[in-house]
Amino acid sequence: MRDHNRSDLNIDVSIIIVNWNKSELTLTCLRSIAENTFGVTYEVIVIDNGSDADQISSLRQVCATYQAHLIELKQNLFFGEANNIGAEFARGATLLLLNNDVIVPAGYILPLLDTLNNAYCAGAVGPKFIYPDGRLQEAGAYIRPDGWSIQHGKADASAHVISMNGPHIVDYCSAACLLIRRDVFLRAGGFDPLFDPAYFEDADLMFRLRSGGLFTYLCTDVTVVHYENATSSEVWDRRRLDEVTIENHRRFMERWGAYISQRLFADVEMPSFGEILWTPEEEDPDLPVVRIHGPGQVRQSREWTDIIVLASKLAAGHHIILVADEACSRCRVFTLACRAGVKLRSFSIARASAVETHSEDSIISLRVGVQKTVELVSASGPRLDHIRNALQAMDLL
Repeated sequence: MRDHNRSDLNIDVSIIIVNWNKSELTLTCLRSIAENTFGVTYEVIVIDNGSDADQISSLRQVCATYQAHLIELKQNLFFGEANNIGAEFARGATLLLLNNDVIVPAGYILPLLDTLNNAYCAGAVGPKFIYPDGRLQEAGAYIRPDGWSIQHGKADASAHVISMNGPHIVDYCSAACLLIRRDVFLRAGGFDPLFDPAYFEDADLMFRLRSGGLFTYLCTDVTVVHYENATSSEVWDRRRLDEVTIENHRRFMERWGAYISQRLFADVEMPSFGEILWTPEEEDPDLPVVRIHGPGQVRQSREWTDIIVLASKLAAGHHIILVADEACSRCRVFTLACRAGVKLRSFSIARASAVETHSEDSIISLRVGVQKTVELVSASGPRLDHIRNALQAMDLL
């Protein structure tokens, strides 16, 4: 997703906005950014999650008006992965993850940056959120021992102490408006695909930051307007929304439950997560290319785990290109590689519809078989012997 033709001017903040069929909301959000962001150099990156044709046409005009970079996805990759893609495309030292249903006030960015740069071991910073009618929506959040969150101010939850002036350490702040250093975000692996399609991915990210010694702060000097659930309420009905939330609560508890259920009563350590060895795409023109085609999107599945393991076996002496139906973040591949227990550093990612074919490339195509096993569709090219050896080592040939 890197655009090598973009200017290399120093950028303080990259503002990342995800859109899905809400070009009018995005317009309002971009207008508030243009009117109220000063004192820093910044860029705006809009990731469209496969909007309808009429919506994407309108969004192109909106982004052109406000000089925002637009990344167009053909499918809805949901909140976490779209933000990962935007973060990898960004040039800023710091990322502001911003929902398109948020309106920022004048002078909002400098207090957030000051907290991130000066608060003790700050990893991420968020503001207070209010509803459009002025009611307090959220002033940071804590996770209860049962894994559900207390969002201060929501549903009349007490927010008096946490809303007093000054920075406050919290378990997490909503990623509807969240400031984080780009290198910290990428080394953490971004939003974990474990929590696709939505919910608990922001709490999980900030717990992973905390396990690495970084705190999340609420900055009470900044208050943003948040319409809340403007997109998700149209993606799912109430029953499906509840199902998604409950399933990801279960996943969250599998990872963090032992810690959060005991931390109020004992000196218990958090689970440890090593940093992702995130590297940008660097293609060595002297290495032979092996393209590995997989089915559908890159996701946590048997076939894509096998593809990533295969890529790791072929990586020595080859440049690997992972080919999927849709764009994919490197964060996602690194996370899946770590989960599979392999290392994968030098690789590229390409959409099947945009891949360039060269006669000297070697090509592998894999798919899911009728018994849910992974089977080889085809393998060809000058590196066929190396490919066969790797496939045999994995019992895929």
